[in-house]
This record gives sequence, C-alpha cells and structure tokens, in this order.
Amino acid sequence: MVYMEKDGYVVVHGCRKCNKCDTICPEGALCRVDGVVRIDYDTCTRCGRCIEICPNKALIYLE
Repeated sequence: MVYMEKDGYVVVHGCRKCNKCDTICPEGALCRVDGVVRIDYDTCTRCGRCIEICPNKALIYLE
C-alpha cells in the first residue's frame, strides 16, 4: 500500500513511525498528517537521506 505517490519518493505501508526520516531531512520536506508520513514534493530535493536512514525500508524511490 502506498500512502502518497508522485514521481520520486513514496512512503509505503512499512512505516513504523520512528521519526528518523522527519529529523534527517535537511529541507524539512517530511511531516506527519494523522500519524502518516507525507512528503512535500515541492520542497523535497531527492537527496536520499530519508531512504538511507529508514530502518524499515518504508521509503522508496520510483523513477
């Protein structure tokens, strides 16, 4: 299940709400809405830090 989708990163069902991605994003492009991680695609620079730090592999990149 994909919570949010657009060219680029998506947050998949494996998110366990550890907050690591929220704090690592240098642009502040990740936030929580009703407990679910959301990506602000206008702010996201696709640096990949959120993917690297996620222990559950809940963030993926779609080309």
